[in-house]
Amino acid sequence: MILAWLLILSATELQAEIAQEFRAQQGVMNLSGRPVTQPLALAGEWRFAWQQLSDGTGSHDWPLFTMPSTWDENGQAGYEYPGQGYATFVLDIQGLDPQVDWALFVPEIATSFRLLANGRDILHGGRVGTARQEMQPYQGNRWVRLGGIADGRLQLVLQVANYHHHSAGPWQPLLLGPEDQITRGYAQHVIYEAVILLLLLLIGLLLVMEYTVDRKDRTGLWLGLFTLMLGVRLGTTSFAPLYWMLSLNPPWELHIRVIYISMLVSPVLLFGWLHSAFGTDFSRSLRNLFSLPFLLAALLCLLLPPLWFTALLGIFGGLLLLGVVVATSVLLRMVYLGRRGAWLILPGTMLLGVAVIHDVLLNNQLLSGQYWSPLGFLIFIVSMICNFLLNRVWSRQEIVRLSEELRLINRELEQRVAERTQALAEKANALLDANQQLQVLADVDGLTGLLNRRALLEQLQQLKQWQGSVAVLWIDLDHFKRINDGFGHAAGDAVLAAFGALLRRLGRDRDRLARLGGEEFAVLLLDCGAEGAETFARRLQQQLRELQVPDWPQIHNLSASTGIAVGRLGETDGEELLNAADQAMYEVKHSTRDGYKIAADYRR
Repeated sequence: MILAWLLILSATELQAEIAQEFRAQQGVMNLSGRPVTQPLALAGEWRFAWQQLSDGTGSHDWPLFTMPSTWDENGQAGYEYPGQGYATFVLDIQGLDPQVDWALFVPEIATSFRLLANGRDILHGGRVGTARQEMQPYQGNRWVRLGGIADGRLQLVLQVANYHHHSAGPWQPLLLGPEDQITRGYAQHVIYEAVILLLLLLIGLLLVMEYTVDRKDRTGLWLGLFTLMLGVRLGTTSFAPLYWMLSLNPPWELHIRVIYISMLVSPVLLFGWLHSAFGTDFSRSLRNLFSLPFLLAALLCLLLPPLWFTALLGIFGGLLLLGVVVATSVLLRMVYLGRRGAWLILPGTMLLGVAVIHDVLLNNQLLSGQYWSPLGFLIFIVSMICNFLLNRVWSRQEIVRLSEELRLINRELEQRVAERTQALAEKANALLDANQQLQVLADVDGLTGLLNRRALLEQLQQLKQWQGSVAVLWIDLDHFKRINDGFGHAAGDAVLAAFGALLRRLGRDRDRLARLGGEEFAVLLLDCGAEGAETFARRLQQQLRELQVPDWPQIHNLSASTGIAVGRLGETDGEELLNAADQAMYEVKHSTRDGYKIAADYRR
């Protein structure tokens, strides 16, 4: 963090050296012979009139004021001004290229302003006035097109009024540059903050939704709320993308309270996440101890007028620095102790700390430049999300490991119980085997291994509650009598056994296959309509022609006549479907043989 902080300081000093060449002196900024290739900060000495709202007339005799700064700081024009009041700032710019279309970017000024260019009113934020009831505060950055400057001379008159904030004045520099650069830079910053805001809100909502599914672990909830709070903070400051995305224009007092409260509540949610993620090392008492000053500060921002709590910005900045130090210290300790996933969050926390420190110094006018907090927020949240997901993966792996250990223990216990009850189990198994053999003898055809007719009818009765469509096929082997007469009953039995094996190959596990008697067979196809039944019948015909009967190679090119009935067992009696299929089979038998037919009234 120290190294990163040194880099920030060096970069800031470099910017100051570059800007020194263009700083205004004695209320004048002379750009003659100096091409402006990028937006120029209008920093340096402006003319200043306290408690005046002037058009700039007679400003040559006014005292000087170093910009950017607030007017309630020591050393400005040799005086110390109160934060509440109004003033006029004047800057004469010379040597502008008349061929260039110029534009101005005006960062948010507390708490209202009016800008005149060469005597023309070009931009305002809120409404300036000489009394509190006359002025109206505003929020957000502004920009305006100036167009070409004919003679290259531009007088800017900035009127500022403040009765709502503790301090006032242009604490960030106005930027002057070619119109395309100003507009492009403004659009880029708006899109940049809007994209980061959407990512934060999306991540936060997903994490909160994830907690509603699994409420055992609050780590995701704390992380989601922290992410949403960062999104609120980002969305209401700088370019305020949340306001224009939702078409909101809240009262200024509500706006400033949201900014301060979201800034102070975010560390509380961060401490809650640290306790949830590393509870053994960051206890509940530590979480409450470090959260208390932030909660009290947020309560002050909720109850006190903005004039009062905005005066505490320096104290609030110190609290934020304290929060960064605490979070970084905790994570450093977690890394040192080898806590799982802490190393992944530490870099993001340090980058967030650098961004927070930079923005605190920026708010206190100790630095100049752009806010770093949006990118710091995003990097920090991404590191926390990675830690959260890795912890979930590791937790699930731990659950799998414990489940495997429990399974092994249960297996060992079962083995011991089985050993102690082996004699009883053998007797029970013997009895069960006997019962199963009796059941098989009662339900199974001994030659083919298929169900017999009685067992099939019982199955049809038991499946009355089946909700899906069923198909019943009645199959009769063609010319079976010729086989018995020509080759003997042994050959006929071999054909029946081979056909039964063929049906088992074609049938699914949930289908019912039966031999009704002689050469007649039945198939009950569950969850099957007419199209599926026809497909089954065609496959049966094809494979029956190719069927090889063991020990009887001279028996080949077999065929069968098949009748089909389709229905629902809850609506149609099973025996009725079986009879319909039988009748359809006889129609095939008496016509062409070697084919199938679906019963006309049972085709669904």
